[in-house]
This record gives sequence, structure tokens and C-alpha cells, in this order.
Amino acid sequence: MKWIDLDGYIAASLVFMTFYMKDMVPLRVAALCSNVAFLIYSGALHLAPIFILHSALIPINACRLLYAWREQQARQR
Repeated sequence: MKWIDLDGYIAASLVFMTFYMKDMVPLRVAALCSNVAFLIYSGALHLAPIFILHSALIPINACRLLYAWREQQARQR
């Protein structure tokens, strides 16, 4: 198996994992990891649509992670 195939499987597995998560902070962390893995995968294989999609999703997931983390911290106080 090539390293790029392994990266693709890891990325897909991370997306699959997010569908089973209930807590938003771990979900967003997994989503960000998936975005990074898909960027590596799509960049190596020159898959522009996938690269563009996950490039756009990174700031969205990062902002949502920050909001979820702040909300979690506020609930714990």
C-alpha cells in the first residue's frame, strides 16, 4: 500500500468517526484532522475540487471548534 492510499483511508475514517461523535469539541478536532489529511491526499494526487473544499472547511471547522470550546468552558463555570 502506498502512503497516499493510507492517508486517504485515514481521512475517510476520520470523517466516518465524526458521524458517531456527540460532543462538539472532539467532533471538530476530528473534522480538522480529516481536513488536513484530505489536503495532503488531494494535493498529492492533484485533485483540485477536494483540495478546494477542504481548504474552505478548515477555517469553518476552526471557528466552530473555538465557539464550541468557549461554550464548553462557560458551562463548566
